[in-house]
Amino acid sequence: MQSSHLPPAFRRAVAYGAGALAAVLTGAALYALPGPADAPYQARIADAAASSVPSAGSATPAGDSPTPSTDSGSGTASAACGTASAPTPGTPSAGPLTSPDIEPATPSASATPSDVTSATPSATTSAAPSFRGVYAFSGGNTSDLATDPDVAGRSLVYYWAQLEPRRGQYCWNLIDQDMKPWVAAGKKVVLRVSAAGWARWDTAADSAHGTPAWVYAQGVKSVTEQDGAVMPEYWNQTFESDLDTFLAAFAARYDGDAAVSAVDISLGVGGESKADSEKNPDLLSLWQAVGYTDELWWGYAQHTIGTYTNVFHRTPLALMPDRTFIGGSDGYDENKIVNYAVAKGIWLQDNGVVPGRTLSAPWGRTPVIAEMRGATGDTGDNLADDLRAAVAEHPVLILVFTSDITDANRAVLHQVAATAGTGG
Repeated sequence: MQSSHLPPAFRRAVAYGAGALAAVLTGAALYALPGPADAPYQARIADAAASSVPSAGSATPAGDSPTPSTDSGSGTASAACGTASAPTPGTPSAGPLTSPDIEPATPSASATPSDVTSATPSATTSAAPSFRGVYAFSGGNTSDLATDPDVAGRSLVYYWAQLEPRRGQYCWNLIDQDMKPWVAAGKKVVLRVSAAGWARWDTAADSAHGTPAWVYAQGVKSVTEQDGAVMPEYWNQTFESDLDTFLAAFAARYDGDAAVSAVDISLGVGGESKADSEKNPDLLSLWQAVGYTDELWWGYAQHTIGTYTNVFHRTPLALMPDRTFIGGSDGYDENKIVNYAVAKGIWLQDNGVVPGRTLSAPWGRTPVIAEMRGATGDTGDNLADDLRAAVAEHPVLILVFTSDITDANRAVLHQVAATAGTGG
């Protein structure tokens, strides 16, 4: 999906809009960064930024050499690593990954490319990291947009079962291969490794079985959702210990890699902060059958956030809030985890950019990654509206679904991409 020659109408739209959007993104300071209470993690990131990091010239980060692979770079398990057997096969159906808790909106009126510049920056008190560009998201970790001039990188999404199908057997070659074309093009990636997902999100990666079978074999309980997806008893001490070990190995491999812009802190389904996001009327009783309480979930969330911040010292971490608690207990709401993350200087990732919505504090006090809530073909939005909403969040990165990175959207994509700085 490349474009080497733009029609005259597109070129005129780009010329009209690029300068104005640059002023929006790079004019006044964009964030109120964390104060002294956030110092420990934030200071480690700042110190690391001042030190040397591995060269971006190699697709193989520090660590053991990857096992040779016959994989095509799709992100699926290779013959070299093998695949984990699924605890309980599901019956997946085709469909894209979306932020499931945000219902599709009524389609809005078509917007011209210049409309993206109309967002007004919020009041700020401190300088922010520069906008680093549009990243491709979804589509099975493909590399076909690596040379697209308006795409600065990619969000690469994996499941724990892919990367550790057997205890201690780490399939880093899957990540290395997927990173390679982006590194070769001088671009970067965001890494996400989840322990659970909806069955239809990525059938090639078996997103219905994100936790390795060997974890369940030790007595960790699970729930099976209505789509066949198997999700773990996250707060089980065996699960937590095994995940801690995996994350330590993951960080040893990729922390500080110059080609990695950020790592998502993955807690629940799809890596977001909630155990389960399916539209299941029996969701709470399903989880209570394996012992779920909001208090247990909060303990697990704090533990896992702590593990990420203890093992990643140089690469920024981004938390993905998603309503978080399913029990409805007093005092347990999304603000609880958002405030907790911001106090630690952790980035926030909005996995459901919605036109017309404004994020409230403490969003914006640490850097933000803005991810579209879905492909426009599914949400009914148009990309100009979505990008305008993303720009209004003053993000470090904007994640756009691959199906929207097309020549039909070239003018508005180029307009936003042209404002990217050189930070990071």
